[in-house]
Amino acid sequence: MKVLLIKSVEDLGLGGEVVDVADGYARNFLFPRNLAVKATPAAVNSAAVYRSKALREQARISAESQELADRLRKHIVEIKAAADDTGHLYGSVNERNISQSLKDAGFEIEIEQVLLGEHLKTTGEFPVPVKIYGDIRTDVTVRILPEEQE
Repeated sequence: MKVLLIKSVEDLGLGGEVVDVADGYARNFLFPRNLAVKATPAAVNSAAVYRSKALREQARISAESQELADRLRKHIVEIKAAADDTGHLYGSVNERNISQSLKDAGFEIEIEQVLLGEHLKTTGEFPVPVKIYGDIRTDVTVRILPEEQE
């Protein structure tokens, strides 16, 4: 089904573009969220209006995302985990742990945005890539410290 995007949809297109999507995706996701309308000739004529709104929105989101990336780059996530004397963790630190630590620090970062190649299994400092929006990414420093043992 051909639809006209009203707002930009990540991995699909910018507002004002006519794209071809599956019927179910349009009916169940795009239309209920007011992200798109059916690409009728009248709707296509108003595409320029949607396009200009989408470009302004895209510029605002990109600026906010870049600011968030700059703040994240300076932030150090400290996670305490049970470890042996050599610094090897009994478990591992994963995307969920990092995302939750960032949320606790006031950053709205979801689990899917943490691009951890493999779980961290030793103490130390590690750069972990985080996807902010679109192609805006940054590395956040994760410091894993051993838990105090009694």
